[in-house]
Amino acid sequence: MQIEFVNVLSLILFSIGLYGVMTSNIGIKMLISIEILLNSAILSLIGAGILFNTSSPLVFALFVIAIGVIESVIGMSLMAAIYRKYGKISISLIKEIKW
Repeated sequence: MQIEFVNVLSLILFSIGLYGVMTSNIGIKMLISIEILLNSAILSLIGAGILFNTSSPLVFALFVIAIGVIESVIGMSLMAAIYRKYGKISISLIKEIKW
């Protein structure tokens, strides 16, 4: 597999994720878009690791995966709290939550 193909695929995924984050007001859709952004970064890191035949980018990709899991858990818990209180999930309702 050529590195150009990996980079183009990563750029396409990043563009899709960025479009989803910029245009969405629904929380779950934004979380999925952020996961697509993170997956494009992971794909790019793995491609660089294979190209240069080193393991450092691969280890960094594992850290990015761990950060993505933490981000998903926190985001889903916020969305569950919003849904429990207001009955719908919208990003504009986050500022109205009083802890």
